[in-house]
Amino acid sequence: MAQPTGSDVHVDAALSAISVGYQNSGYIADSIFPMVRSTKQSDKYYTWTKDFWFRNYVEMRTAGDTYPEGALELSSTSYFCDIFHLAYPLNDEDIANQDEAVELQITGAEWLADQFMLNREAAMVADFFKTGVWGTDVTLSGTDQWSDFANSDPETDIRTGAQTIQKATGSKPNKLIIGKEVADKLAQHPLLLEKYKYTNVANLTIAQISDSLGLPEIVVGESVDNTAQEGATFSGEYTWGKNGMLLHVASSPGRRVPSAGYTFVWPVDGEDLVVSIKNIRQDERDRNLLQAKHAFDQKAVATDLGYFISAAVA
Repeated sequence: MAQPTGSDVHVDAALSAISVGYQNSGYIADSIFPMVRSTKQSDKYYTWTKDFWFRNYVEMRTAGDTYPEGALELSSTSYFCDIFHLAYPLNDEDIANQDEAVELQITGAEWLADQFMLNREAAMVADFFKTGVWGTDVTLSGTDQWSDFANSDPETDIRTGAQTIQKATGSKPNKLIIGKEVADKLAQHPLLLEKYKYTNVANLTIAQISDSLGLPEIVVGESVDNTAQEGATFSGEYTWGKNGMLLHVASSPGRRVPSAGYTFVWPVDGEDLVVSIKNIRQDERDRNLLQAKHAFDQKAVATDLGYFISAAVA
């Protein structure tokens, strides 16, 4: 059986570039946690115990007294960048028969790139956009839900969440992640519109909502999942649902820099979250195979820096 040679198996720079340039505007997972580039698939990160930073150990000293001494507590936690794979076949017969506009190789590379972004999005939602992860969970119901324009008060709810995080950590939340349906309701909420009543706007922009709620940034998830089985009628649902997640995250990774989470990336054959695409010749099957992979671990590293709001709207 024929085996690929060195000239048959290579990382295709042109195709790999698609994983940078081809972006679905609805994906937000990569913008939530700061990215940490790892030289190893698995390693550890250190955590200084919070208690020792918020307790006052300083004592008044008189001449000749010894100095009181303090101490800090340090622990470590592991991360592991799982490798994710996917391939797209290019049969010789299909390549020979395709029309110019089909572009099977380019289309296949675009689909691979999109699949990996969809996978990271789904992982972020499944692992972190839910109850039981962050320091505080709140479920809104009835008249408290932000879709009840007459009774709800999203500004107070967000302020309560912000104070909860700050009192527990000393850090203010700087990012609110919400689903599209939540954003649409906030854009029409009378209490927030009141702040712009002299501007004659019917719907607030995300920047205006952010300013109204006193937050540096709001990130809206607009990606859509097809929840139907293959072959069944398409059934699209918003990936991020009707919830909200208030976080403090670092603008960039650093030592002794608090952050609710990090995305650890092990650049296998690629660079950071760029998906490398190999074009492999399979003579025994009369085809080429586009193979793509990357390795990452999205990890909550300080759960007290998060505040989750379930059922923000009905």
